[in-house]
Amino acid sequence: MASDLSSGPPNEASAKKNSKSYFKNLGHLSLYHEYPAFKSMLTHGKNPVIVLNEAKKDSLLALELHDRKFVIISTQEEQGSSNWFYLVQQGIRFNYLFEGYYTSEMLTLKSFALNTKDNRNQQNKDQKKINSDVVQSIVDSSEPIEWFRAVIKMCIELNASDVHFEVRLDKAHLRIRRDGLMRDVKTYDETTVTQAMSAIYTLMAEERSRSEVAFNLNATQSALIPMTINRSSYGLRYQSHPAVSGYDVIMRVLKTDVRTDASESLALTKLGFTEWQSDTLNDALGTANGGIFIAGITGSGKTTTLSALMTQLARAGDRKIISIEDPVEYQIPGVSHLSVQRAAGNEKTDAVNPFASSMMAFLRMDPDVGMFGEIRDSLSAQIAYTAIQTGHKLMTTVHATSALGIISRLTSPQIGLKRSDICRPEFISSLVYQSLIPKNCEHCKIPATQAMTPAELLVYEALFYLDVNHVFVASENGCPHCLPPNLSKIKGGHAGVKGVTVAAEIIDPDLKLLEYLSNEQDLKAFEYWRNSQTSAFNNQNMTGKPAWGHALYQMSQGNVDPYHFEKVFGPPQKLKISANELSND
Repeated sequence: MASDLSSGPPNEASAKKNSKSYFKNLGHLSLYHEYPAFKSMLTHGKNPVIVLNEAKKDSLLALELHDRKFVIISTQEEQGSSNWFYLVQQGIRFNYLFEGYYTSEMLTLKSFALNTKDNRNQQNKDQKKINSDVVQSIVDSSEPIEWFRAVIKMCIELNASDVHFEVRLDKAHLRIRRDGLMRDVKTYDETTVTQAMSAIYTLMAEERSRSEVAFNLNATQSALIPMTINRSSYGLRYQSHPAVSGYDVIMRVLKTDVRTDASESLALTKLGFTEWQSDTLNDALGTANGGIFIAGITGSGKTTTLSALMTQLARAGDRKIISIEDPVEYQIPGVSHLSVQRAAGNEKTDAVNPFASSMMAFLRMDPDVGMFGEIRDSLSAQIAYTAIQTGHKLMTTVHATSALGIISRLTSPQIGLKRSDICRPEFISSLVYQSLIPKNCEHCKIPATQAMTPAELLVYEALFYLDVNHVFVASENGCPHCLPPNLSKIKGGHAGVKGVTVAAEIIDPDLKLLEYLSNEQDLKAFEYWRNSQTSAFNNQNMTGKPAWGHALYQMSQGNVDPYHFEKVFGPPQKLKISANELSND
Protein backbone atom coordinates (compact mmCIF):
# COMPACT_ATOMS: atom_id res chain seq x y z
CA MET A 1 0.00 0.00 0.00
CA ALA A 2 3.05 2.29 -0.21
CA SER A 3 2.47 5.56 -2.01
CA ASP A 4 4.84 7.23 -4.50
CA LEU A 5 4.55 10.68 -2.95
CA SER A 6 7.04 13.49 -3.29
CA SER A 7 8.50 15.14 -0.26
CA GLY A 8 6.17 18.10 -0.70
CA PRO A 9 2.66 18.40 0.78
CA PRO A 10 0.29 15.71 -0.54
CA ASN A 11 -2.59 16.40 -2.84
CA GLU A 12 -5.67 16.48 -0.58
CA ALA A 13 -8.05 15.21 -3.26
CA SER A 14 -5.66 12.35 -4.06
CA ALA A 15 -5.43 11.38 -0.44
CA LYS A 16 -9.19 11.29 -0.15
CA LYS A 17 -9.50 9.18 -3.27
CA ASN A 18 -6.70 6.70 -2.51
CA SER A 19 -7.52 6.26 1.17
CA LYS A 20 -11.30 6.59 1.18
CA SER A 21 -11.89 2.93 1.99
CA TYR A 22 -9.73 3.19 5.11
CA PHE A 23 -11.45 6.28 6.57
CA LYS A 24 -13.29 5.38 9.77
CA ASN A 25 -14.39 7.74 12.52
CA LEU A 26 -13.35 5.93 15.72
CA GLY A 27 -14.94 8.48 18.05
CA HIS A 28 -14.09 11.43 20.26
CA LEU A 29 -11.54 11.13 23.09
CA SER A 30 -12.43 13.35 26.05
CA LEU A 31 -10.03 11.90 28.61
CA TYR A 32 -6.44 10.73 28.70
CA HIS A 33 -7.28 7.16 29.72
CA GLU A 34 -9.58 6.75 26.67
CA TYR A 35 -6.63 6.89 24.26
CA PRO A 36 -5.99 3.56 22.51
CA ALA A 37 -3.18 1.23 23.49
CA PHE A 38 -0.29 1.87 21.11
CA LYS A 39 3.17 0.67 20.22
CA SER A 40 4.86 3.99 19.49
CA MET A 41 4.24 7.61 18.54
CA LEU A 42 4.97 8.24 14.86
CA THR A 43 4.91 12.03 14.96
CA HIS A 44 6.45 13.00 18.31
CA GLY A 45 9.68 12.33 20.13
CA LYS A 46 13.34 12.85 19.33
CA ASN A 47 13.37 10.96 16.02
CA PRO A 48 9.78 10.83 14.70
CA VAL A 49 8.95 8.53 11.78
CA ILE A 50 6.72 11.24 10.30
CA VAL A 51 8.03 14.78 10.55
CA LEU A 52 5.18 17.11 11.46
CA ASN A 53 5.11 20.89 11.43
CA GLU A 54 6.02 22.04 14.97
CA ALA A 55 3.05 24.38 15.02
CA LYS A 56 0.73 21.39 14.56
CA LYS A 57 2.16 19.06 17.22
CA ASP A 58 -0.30 20.34 19.78
CA SER A 59 -3.31 19.48 17.61
CA LEU A 60 -2.24 16.43 15.55
CA LEU A 61 -0.50 13.14 16.25
CA ALA A 62 -0.20 9.65 14.77
CA LEU A 63 0.04 6.45 16.81
CA GLU A 64 1.34 3.08 15.67
CA LEU A 65 -0.89 0.23 16.85
CA HIS A 66 -0.22 -3.51 16.62
CA ASP A 67 0.32 -5.21 13.23
CA ARG A 68 1.66 -1.97 11.69
CA LYS A 69 -1.70 -0.26 11.86
CA PHE A 70 -1.88 3.43 12.69
CA VAL A 71 -4.46 6.01 13.72
CA ILE A 72 -4.65 9.79 13.58
CA ILE A 73 -5.75 11.83 16.59
CA SER A 74 -6.53 15.50 16.06
CA THR A 75 -8.62 18.37 17.30
CA GLN A 76 -11.95 18.77 15.57
CA GLU A 77 -10.64 21.88 13.83
CA GLU A 78 -7.71 19.97 12.28
CA GLN A 79 -9.76 16.93 11.22
CA GLY A 80 -9.79 16.85 7.41
CA SER A 81 -7.20 19.63 6.98
CA SER A 82 -4.21 19.46 4.62
CA ASN A 83 -1.92 18.58 7.52
CA TRP A 84 -4.33 15.85 8.59
CA PHE A 85 -4.28 14.29 5.12
CA TYR A 86 -0.50 14.65 5.06
CA LEU A 87 -0.28 12.37 8.12
CA VAL A 88 -2.51 9.81 6.43
CA GLN A 89 -0.37 9.79 3.28
CA GLN A 90 2.92 9.65 5.16
CA GLY A 91 1.74 6.75 7.31
CA ILE A 92 0.71 4.85 4.18
CA ARG A 93 4.02 5.74 2.53
CA PHE A 94 5.89 4.02 5.39
CA ASN A 95 3.83 0.86 4.92
CA TYR A 96 1.44 1.38 7.82
CA LEU A 97 -2.23 0.45 7.46
CA PHE A 98 -4.55 3.37 8.17
CA GLU A 99 -7.05 2.13 10.76
CA GLY A 100 -9.08 5.33 11.18
CA TYR A 101 -9.13 8.55 13.14
CA TYR A 102 -10.17 10.05 16.48
CA THR A 103 -10.87 13.61 17.50
CA SER A 104 -9.85 14.97 20.89
CA GLU A 105 -9.75 18.13 22.98
CA MET A 106 -6.53 20.10 22.56
CA LEU A 107 -5.89 20.01 26.33
CA THR A 108 -6.11 16.22 26.41
CA LEU A 109 -4.08 15.79 23.22
CA LYS A 110 -1.30 18.07 24.46
CA SER A 111 -1.09 16.38 27.83
CA PHE A 112 -1.02 12.94 26.19
CA ALA A 113 1.88 13.95 23.91
CA LEU A 114 3.82 15.57 26.74
CA ASN A 115 3.36 12.81 29.29
CA THR A 116 3.73 9.69 27.15
CA LYS A 117 6.70 7.72 28.46
CA ASP A 118 8.36 7.14 25.09
CA ASN A 119 8.26 10.83 24.39
CA ARG A 120 9.32 11.93 27.86
CA ASN A 121 12.33 9.65 28.08
CA GLN A 122 13.76 11.15 24.89
CA GLN A 123 13.62 14.75 26.02
CA ASN A 124 16.72 16.62 27.15
CA LYS A 125 16.75 19.34 29.78
CA ASP A 126 16.09 22.14 27.31
CA GLN A 127 13.10 20.30 25.91
CA LYS A 128 11.77 19.72 29.41
CA LYS A 129 11.90 23.46 30.02
CA ILE A 130 9.97 24.06 26.80
CA ASN A 131 7.41 21.46 27.78
CA SER A 132 7.09 23.00 31.24
CA ASP A 133 6.26 26.34 29.64
CA VAL A 134 3.76 24.65 27.33
CA VAL A 135 2.09 22.88 30.25
CA GLN A 136 1.86 26.15 32.16
CA SER A 137 0.24 27.84 29.19
CA ILE A 138 -2.27 24.98 29.01
CA VAL A 139 -2.99 25.30 32.72
CA ASP A 140 -3.47 29.06 32.44
CA SER A 141 -5.97 28.75 29.59
CA SER A 142 -7.80 25.57 30.60
CA GLU A 143 -11.51 25.85 31.28
CA PRO A 144 -11.63 22.59 33.34
CA ILE A 145 -8.79 23.86 35.54
CA GLU A 146 -10.44 27.25 35.99
CA TRP A 147 -13.64 25.47 37.00
CA PHE A 148 -11.66 23.38 39.47
CA ARG A 149 -9.96 26.46 40.95
CA ALA A 150 -13.35 28.06 41.53
CA VAL A 151 -14.66 24.94 43.29
CA ILE A 152 -11.58 24.63 45.51
CA LYS A 153 -11.76 28.35 46.33
CA MET A 154 -15.35 27.86 47.48
CA CYS A 155 -14.37 24.84 49.59
CA ILE A 156 -11.49 26.71 51.21
CA GLU A 157 -13.82 29.60 52.04
CA LEU A 158 -16.06 27.00 53.71
CA ASN A 159 -13.04 25.93 55.84
CA ALA A 160 -12.96 22.44 54.35
CA SER A 161 -10.19 20.17 55.59
CA ASP A 162 -10.98 17.59 52.88
CA VAL A 163 -12.76 17.82 49.52
CA HIS A 164 -14.63 14.73 48.24
CA PHE A 165 -15.82 14.20 44.67
CA GLU A 166 -18.04 11.12 44.58
CA VAL A 167 -18.75 10.28 40.92
CA ARG A 168 -21.64 7.89 40.30
CA LEU A 169 -22.94 7.25 36.78
CA ASP A 170 -23.71 10.68 35.25
CA LYS A 171 -23.60 12.65 38.53
CA ALA A 172 -20.76 13.86 40.74
CA HIS A 173 -21.50 14.81 44.34
CA LEU A 174 -19.26 17.37 46.03
CA ARG A 175 -18.92 16.93 49.78
CA ILE A 176 -16.47 18.43 52.23
CA ARG A 177 -15.21 17.56 55.67
CA ARG A 178 -15.54 20.60 57.91
CA ASP A 179 -15.11 20.55 61.67
CA GLY A 180 -14.53 16.80 61.40
CA LEU A 181 -17.98 16.18 59.88
CA MET A 182 -19.02 15.40 56.32
CA ARG A 183 -21.20 18.09 54.69
CA ASP A 184 -23.02 18.13 51.34
CA VAL A 185 -22.23 21.07 49.06
CA LYS A 186 -23.32 20.64 45.41
CA THR A 187 -23.93 18.16 42.60
CA TYR A 188 -22.31 18.45 39.15
CA ASP A 189 -22.44 16.45 35.95
CA GLU A 190 -19.91 13.63 35.65
CA THR A 191 -18.24 14.95 32.48
CA THR A 192 -17.37 18.31 34.04
CA VAL A 193 -15.77 16.71 37.09
CA THR A 194 -13.92 13.98 35.18
CA GLN A 195 -12.43 16.46 32.71
CA ALA A 196 -11.28 18.62 35.64
CA MET A 197 -9.76 15.63 37.48
CA SER A 198 -7.93 14.58 34.31
CA ALA A 199 -6.54 18.07 33.80
CA ILE A 200 -5.39 18.77 37.33
CA TYR A 201 -3.84 15.34 37.88
CA THR A 202 -2.09 15.08 34.49
CA LEU A 203 -0.96 18.68 34.20
CA MET A 204 -0.74 20.18 37.68
CA ALA A 205 0.38 17.41 40.05
CA GLU A 206 3.99 17.59 41.23
CA GLU A 207 5.92 15.10 39.11
CA ARG A 208 7.69 13.39 42.00
CA SER A 209 4.45 13.01 43.95
CA ARG A 210 2.41 11.28 41.25
CA SER A 211 1.86 7.54 41.50
CA GLU A 212 1.21 7.42 37.73
CA VAL A 213 1.95 9.70 34.77
CA ALA A 214 -1.62 10.56 33.84
CA PHE A 215 -5.14 10.45 35.23
CA ASN A 216 -6.90 7.10 35.13
CA LEU A 217 -10.32 6.81 36.75
CA ASN A 218 -9.98 3.02 36.77
CA ALA A 219 -6.83 3.04 38.91
CA THR A 220 -5.94 4.00 42.47
CA GLN A 221 -3.82 7.15 42.22
CA SER A 222 -2.18 9.66 44.54
CA ALA A 223 -0.38 12.97 44.10
CA LEU A 224 0.20 16.42 45.56
CA ILE A 225 -1.36 19.26 43.59
CA PRO A 226 -0.08 22.78 44.35
CA MET A 227 -2.50 25.68 43.97
CA THR A 228 -2.58 29.39 44.72
CA ILE A 229 -5.93 30.70 45.97
CA ASN A 230 -6.35 34.33 47.01
CA ARG A 231 -2.55 34.75 46.99
CA SER A 232 -2.12 31.93 49.52
CA SER A 233 -0.35 28.67 48.65
CA TYR A 234 -2.06 25.33 49.14
CA GLY A 235 -1.22 21.71 48.52
CA LEU A 236 -4.03 19.30 47.71
CA ARG A 237 -3.14 15.76 48.78
CA TYR A 238 -4.94 13.85 46.05
CA GLN A 239 -6.17 10.27 46.42
CA SER A 240 -8.53 8.49 44.03
CA HIS A 241 -10.06 5.03 43.89
CA PRO A 242 -12.52 3.26 41.58
CA ALA A 243 -15.96 2.64 43.08
CA VAL A 244 -19.07 0.79 41.98
CA SER A 245 -20.65 2.85 39.16
CA GLY A 246 -17.89 5.45 39.29
CA TYR A 247 -14.95 6.60 41.36
CA ASP A 248 -14.01 8.78 44.35
CA VAL A 249 -11.42 11.55 44.55
CA ILE A 250 -10.50 12.84 48.00
CA MET A 251 -8.22 15.81 48.49
CA ARG A 252 -6.80 16.93 51.83
CA VAL A 253 -6.44 20.74 51.84
CA LEU A 254 -3.05 21.80 53.21
CA LYS A 255 -1.92 25.38 53.54
CA THR A 256 1.74 25.41 52.53
CA ASP A 257 2.76 29.04 53.08
CA VAL A 258 6.05 29.18 54.98
CA ARG A 259 5.16 31.92 57.43
CA THR A 260 5.74 32.61 61.12
CA ASP A 261 2.06 33.04 61.90
CA ALA A 262 1.29 29.68 60.27
CA SER A 263 3.91 28.05 62.50
CA GLU A 264 2.46 29.77 65.58
CA SER A 265 -0.94 28.20 64.85
CA LEU A 266 0.67 24.77 65.27
CA ALA A 267 1.36 25.29 68.99
CA LEU A 268 0.33 22.17 70.89
CA THR A 269 -2.08 23.93 73.23
CA LYS A 270 -3.80 25.61 70.28
CA LEU A 271 -4.42 22.17 68.81
CA GLY A 272 -6.25 21.20 72.00
CA PHE A 273 -3.54 19.52 74.10
CA THR A 274 -3.62 20.37 77.79
CA GLU A 275 -0.68 22.09 79.47
CA TRP A 276 0.22 18.76 81.10
CA GLN A 277 0.23 17.01 77.73
CA SER A 278 2.23 19.81 76.11
CA ASP A 279 4.83 19.65 78.90
CA THR A 280 5.02 15.85 78.62
CA LEU A 281 5.61 15.97 74.87
CA ASN A 282 8.16 18.76 75.25
CA ASP A 283 10.06 16.69 77.81
CA ALA A 284 10.08 13.76 75.35
CA LEU A 285 11.22 16.12 72.61
CA GLY A 286 14.08 17.40 74.73
CA THR A 287 15.79 14.03 75.16
CA ALA A 288 18.79 13.35 72.95
CA ASN A 289 17.39 10.29 71.23
CA GLY A 290 14.43 7.91 71.23
CA GLY A 291 11.24 7.99 69.24
CA ILE A 292 7.95 9.81 69.57
CA PHE A 293 5.33 7.55 67.98
CA ILE A 294 1.88 8.94 67.18
CA ALA A 295 -1.10 6.74 66.29
CA GLY A 296 -4.63 7.50 65.19
CA ILE A 297 -7.11 6.89 62.42
CA THR A 298 -6.84 8.65 59.06
CA GLY A 299 -7.66 12.33 59.48
CA SER A 300 -6.95 12.41 63.22
CA GLY A 301 -4.32 15.15 62.96
CA LYS A 302 -1.22 13.01 63.47
CA THR A 303 0.88 14.91 60.92
CA THR A 304 -0.29 18.25 62.34
CA THR A 305 0.93 17.21 65.78
CA LEU A 306 4.28 16.10 64.35
CA SER A 307 4.58 19.43 62.55
CA ALA A 308 3.85 21.28 65.80
CA LEU A 309 6.69 19.36 67.46
CA MET A 310 9.05 20.10 64.57
CA THR A 311 8.08 23.77 64.72
CA GLN A 312 9.13 23.93 68.37
CA LEU A 313 12.45 22.25 67.61
CA ALA A 314 13.12 24.44 64.59
CA ARG A 315 12.67 27.65 66.59
CA ALA A 316 15.79 26.85 68.62
CA GLY A 317 17.82 26.48 65.42
CA ASP A 318 20.52 24.29 66.98
CA ARG A 319 19.54 20.95 65.40
CA LYS A 320 19.51 19.60 61.86
CA ILE A 321 15.92 18.49 61.23
CA ILE A 322 14.98 16.39 58.21
CA SER A 323 11.47 15.24 57.34
CA ILE A 324 10.67 12.51 54.81
CA GLU A 325 7.03 12.47 53.77
CA ASP A 326 4.86 11.30 50.90
CA PRO A 327 4.07 14.06 50.30
CA VAL A 328 5.13 16.98 52.54
CA GLU A 329 2.06 18.54 54.17
CA TYR A 330 3.45 21.47 56.17
CA GLN A 331 6.56 23.43 55.25
CA ILE A 332 8.36 24.66 58.35
CA PRO A 333 11.26 27.15 58.30
CA GLY A 334 14.43 25.47 59.54
CA VAL A 335 13.37 21.96 58.44
CA SER A 336 14.73 20.17 55.37
CA HIS A 337 11.63 18.64 53.79
CA LEU A 338 12.07 15.67 51.47
CA SER A 339 8.89 14.94 49.53
CA VAL A 340 8.81 11.50 47.90
CA GLN A 341 6.26 9.06 46.53
CA ARG A 342 6.23 5.54 47.91
CA ALA A 343 6.44 2.87 45.25
CA ALA A 344 3.20 1.21 44.26
CA GLY A 345 4.97 -2.11 43.69
CA ASN A 346 7.59 -3.97 45.66
CA GLU A 347 8.46 -1.76 48.62
CA LYS A 348 11.51 -3.82 49.51
CA THR A 349 13.45 -2.77 46.44
CA ASP A 350 15.27 0.56 46.52
CA ALA A 351 15.17 0.84 42.75
CA VAL A 352 11.39 1.12 42.76
CA ASN A 353 10.96 2.79 46.13
CA PRO A 354 12.32 6.34 46.35
CA PHE A 355 10.92 6.58 49.86
CA ALA A 356 13.29 3.84 50.98
CA SER A 357 16.23 5.53 49.24
CA SER A 358 15.47 8.82 51.00
CA MET A 359 15.22 7.12 54.38
CA MET A 360 18.60 5.46 53.85
CA ALA A 361 20.12 8.75 52.72
CA PHE A 362 18.81 10.35 55.92
CA LEU A 363 21.47 8.60 57.97
CA ARG A 364 24.21 10.13 55.78
CA MET A 365 22.87 13.70 55.94
CA ASP A 366 24.24 14.47 59.43
CA PRO A 367 20.80 14.87 61.04
CA ASP A 368 19.94 15.42 64.68
CA VAL A 369 16.19 14.88 64.34
CA GLY A 370 14.20 12.97 61.75
CA MET A 371 10.51 12.90 60.95
CA PHE A 372 9.32 9.92 58.91
CA GLY A 373 5.78 10.31 57.63
CA GLU A 374 4.81 6.79 58.66
CA ILE A 375 6.23 3.42 59.64
CA ARG A 376 4.16 0.98 57.62
CA ASP A 377 6.51 -1.84 56.59
CA SER A 378 9.64 -3.71 57.64
CA LEU A 379 11.96 -1.48 55.61
CA SER A 380 10.82 1.80 57.16
CA ALA A 381 10.81 0.13 60.59
CA GLN A 382 14.39 -1.10 60.26
CA ILE A 383 15.64 2.31 59.14
CA ALA A 384 13.78 4.00 62.00
CA TYR A 385 15.28 1.49 64.43
CA THR A 386 18.77 2.13 63.05
CA ALA A 387 18.29 5.90 63.28
CA ILE A 388 17.31 5.73 66.95
CA GLN A 389 20.04 3.23 67.81
CA THR A 390 22.66 5.52 66.27
CA GLY A 391 21.64 8.39 68.53
CA HIS A 392 19.08 10.29 66.49
CA LYS A 393 15.78 11.73 67.66
CA LEU A 394 12.87 10.39 65.61
CA MET A 395 9.22 11.34 65.22
CA THR A 396 6.80 9.28 63.19
CA THR A 397 3.26 7.92 62.88
CA VAL A 398 2.00 4.36 63.20
CA HIS A 399 -1.40 2.82 62.52
CA ALA A 400 -2.64 1.55 65.89
CA THR A 401 -5.82 1.76 67.95
CA SER A 402 -4.26 3.00 71.19
CA ALA A 403 -1.01 4.36 72.55
CA LEU A 404 0.04 0.99 73.98
CA GLY A 405 -1.16 -0.66 70.77
CA ILE A 406 1.77 1.00 69.01
CA ILE A 407 4.03 -1.68 70.49
CA SER A 408 1.88 -4.49 69.08
CA ARG A 409 1.87 -2.79 65.69
CA LEU A 410 5.65 -2.30 65.58
CA THR A 411 6.21 -5.95 66.50
CA SER A 412 3.55 -7.33 64.14
CA PRO A 413 4.64 -9.66 61.28
CA GLN A 414 4.06 -6.84 58.77
CA ILE A 415 6.63 -4.59 60.47
CA GLY A 416 8.74 -7.11 62.34
CA LEU A 417 10.62 -5.31 65.12
CA LYS A 418 11.43 -7.27 68.28
CA ARG A 419 9.90 -6.35 71.62
CA SER A 420 13.22 -6.89 73.38
CA ASP A 421 14.77 -4.29 71.07
CA ILE A 422 12.15 -1.56 71.24
CA CYS A 423 10.75 -1.82 74.79
CA ARG A 424 13.67 0.14 76.17
CA PRO A 425 13.82 3.73 77.52
CA GLU A 426 16.42 4.76 74.94
CA PHE A 427 14.12 3.65 72.12
CA ILE A 428 10.74 5.02 73.22
CA SER A 429 10.38 8.61 74.39
CA SER A 430 6.62 8.86 74.07
CA LEU A 431 3.60 6.91 72.80
CA VAL A 432 0.64 8.98 71.60
CA TYR A 433 -2.82 8.12 70.36
CA GLN A 434 -5.15 10.89 69.24
CA SER A 435 -8.56 11.64 67.74
CA LEU A 436 -10.28 14.83 66.64
CA ILE A 437 -13.67 15.98 67.96
CA PRO A 438 -15.85 18.88 66.72
CA LYS A 439 -15.80 21.93 69.00
CA ASN A 440 -18.91 23.76 70.11
CA CYS A 441 -19.45 27.10 68.43
CA GLU A 442 -18.86 29.72 71.13
CA HIS A 443 -21.60 31.94 69.68
CA CYS A 444 -24.51 29.50 69.80
CA LYS A 445 -23.67 26.68 72.23
CA ILE A 446 -26.34 25.85 74.79
CA PRO A 447 -26.04 24.70 78.44
CA ALA A 448 -26.52 20.94 78.55
CA THR A 449 -29.03 21.34 81.40
CA GLN A 450 -31.35 23.06 78.90
CA ALA A 451 -31.01 20.49 76.12
CA MET A 452 -30.46 17.08 77.79
CA THR A 453 -32.66 15.10 80.15
CA PRO A 454 -31.63 14.58 83.79
CA ALA A 455 -31.16 10.86 83.03
CA GLU A 456 -28.75 11.61 80.18
CA LEU A 457 -26.72 13.97 82.35
CA LEU A 458 -26.71 11.58 85.29
CA VAL A 459 -24.53 9.14 83.34
CA TYR A 460 -21.71 11.69 83.19
CA GLU A 461 -22.19 12.69 86.82
CA ALA A 462 -22.24 9.13 88.15
CA LEU A 463 -19.53 7.56 86.03
CA PHE A 464 -17.12 10.42 85.52
CA TYR A 465 -17.99 12.90 88.32
CA LEU A 466 -18.45 15.81 85.92
CA ASP A 467 -20.23 18.98 86.99
CA VAL A 468 -22.92 19.02 84.30
CA ASN A 469 -23.56 22.72 84.93
CA HIS A 470 -20.32 23.36 83.02
CA VAL A 471 -21.22 21.11 80.10
CA PHE A 472 -22.54 22.65 76.87
CA VAL A 473 -24.07 21.20 73.71
CA ALA A 474 -23.92 22.38 70.12
CA SER A 475 -27.03 24.21 68.93
CA GLU A 476 -29.41 22.24 66.72
CA ASN A 477 -29.07 24.30 63.53
CA GLY A 478 -25.98 26.46 64.06
CA CYS A 479 -25.70 30.19 63.51
CA PRO A 480 -24.13 32.57 60.94
CA HIS A 481 -20.77 32.15 62.72
CA CYS A 482 -20.67 28.37 62.15
CA LEU A 483 -23.05 27.80 59.21
CA PRO A 484 -21.97 29.92 56.20
CA PRO A 485 -23.94 30.12 52.92
CA ASN A 486 -23.57 27.21 50.43
CA LEU A 487 -23.18 24.72 53.27
CA SER A 488 -25.92 22.22 54.08
CA LYS A 489 -27.09 21.69 57.62
CA ILE A 490 -26.09 18.54 59.44
CA LYS A 491 -29.07 16.22 59.06
CA GLY A 492 -28.87 14.83 62.57
CA GLY A 493 -28.76 18.20 64.30
CA HIS A 494 -26.04 19.35 66.73
CA ALA A 495 -24.84 21.55 63.84
CA GLY A 496 -23.46 24.41 65.92
CA VAL A 497 -19.81 23.36 65.75
CA LYS A 498 -16.79 25.32 64.62
CA GLY A 499 -13.32 23.80 64.44
CA VAL A 500 -11.96 20.61 65.99
CA THR A 501 -9.94 19.81 69.08
CA VAL A 502 -7.55 16.99 69.93
CA ALA A 503 -8.47 14.18 72.29
CA ALA A 504 -5.21 12.37 73.06
CA GLU A 505 -3.61 9.69 75.20
CA ILE A 506 0.08 10.34 75.92
CA ILE A 507 2.30 7.78 77.65
CA ASP A 508 5.84 8.40 78.81
CA PRO A 509 6.66 4.77 79.71
CA ASP A 510 8.58 3.97 82.86
CA LEU A 511 10.67 0.87 83.42
CA LYS A 512 7.83 -1.17 84.93
CA LEU A 513 5.55 -0.48 81.97
CA LEU A 514 8.33 -1.33 79.53
CA GLU A 515 8.97 -4.58 81.39
CA TYR A 516 5.32 -5.64 80.98
CA LEU A 517 5.39 -4.73 77.28
CA SER A 518 8.69 -6.50 76.67
CA ASN A 519 7.28 -9.69 78.22
CA GLU A 520 4.11 -9.44 76.06
CA GLN A 521 1.99 -8.83 79.17
CA ASP A 522 -0.08 -6.22 77.39
CA LEU A 523 -3.12 -6.53 79.64
CA LYS A 524 -1.00 -5.96 82.74
CA ALA A 525 0.66 -3.02 81.00
CA PHE A 526 -2.79 -1.55 80.29
CA GLU A 527 -3.93 -2.05 83.89
CA TYR A 528 -0.69 -0.56 85.21
CA TRP A 529 -1.08 2.52 83.03
CA ARG A 530 -4.78 3.06 83.79
CA ASN A 531 -4.23 2.60 87.52
CA SER A 532 -1.67 5.41 87.45
CA GLN A 533 -4.53 7.94 87.14
CA THR A 534 -4.53 10.24 90.17
CA SER A 535 -6.74 13.15 89.06
CA ALA A 536 -10.41 13.54 88.16
CA PHE A 537 -11.62 13.75 84.58
CA ASN A 538 -12.17 17.51 84.90
CA ASN A 539 -8.46 17.96 85.68
CA GLN A 540 -6.02 18.72 82.87
CA ASN A 541 -3.47 16.21 84.23
CA MET A 542 -3.84 13.26 81.84
CA THR A 543 -1.72 10.67 83.65
CA GLY A 544 -3.36 7.26 83.21
CA LYS A 545 -6.23 8.63 81.11
CA PRO A 546 -7.14 7.32 77.65
CA ALA A 547 -8.03 9.59 74.73
CA TRP A 548 -11.69 9.57 75.78
CA GLY A 549 -10.56 10.85 79.19
CA HIS A 550 -9.08 13.88 77.48
CA ALA A 551 -12.38 14.29 75.59
CA LEU A 552 -14.23 14.23 78.90
CA TYR A 553 -11.96 17.02 80.11
CA GLN A 554 -12.83 19.01 76.99
CA MET A 555 -16.51 18.35 77.74
CA SER A 556 -16.07 19.55 81.33
CA GLN A 557 -14.73 22.83 79.96
CA GLY A 558 -17.77 23.34 77.73
CA ASN A 559 -15.82 22.71 74.53
CA VAL A 560 -17.34 19.40 73.37
CA ASP A 561 -20.96 18.28 73.01
CA PRO A 562 -21.69 14.88 74.68
CA TYR A 563 -23.39 13.91 71.39
CA HIS A 564 -20.13 14.33 69.44
CA PHE A 565 -18.18 12.68 72.28
CA GLU A 566 -20.35 9.58 71.86
CA LYS A 567 -20.07 9.70 68.06
CA VAL A 568 -16.28 9.38 68.38
CA PHE A 569 -15.87 7.13 71.43
CA GLY A 570 -19.23 5.41 71.83
CA PRO A 571 -21.87 5.56 74.60
CA PRO A 572 -20.51 6.37 78.07
CA GLN A 573 -21.95 3.08 79.36
CA LYS A 574 -19.39 1.29 77.16
CA LEU A 575 -16.67 2.97 79.20
CA LYS A 576 -18.27 2.01 82.52
CA ILE A 577 -16.09 -1.02 83.21
CA SER A 578 -12.78 0.84 83.18
CA ALA A 579 -14.31 3.77 85.03
CA ASN A 580 -15.61 1.49 87.79
CA GLU A 581 -12.26 -0.28 88.07
CA LEU A 582 -10.63 3.05 88.79
CA SER A 583 -13.21 4.03 91.38
CA ASN A 584 -12.77 0.68 93.19
CA ASP A 585 -8.97 0.83 93.37
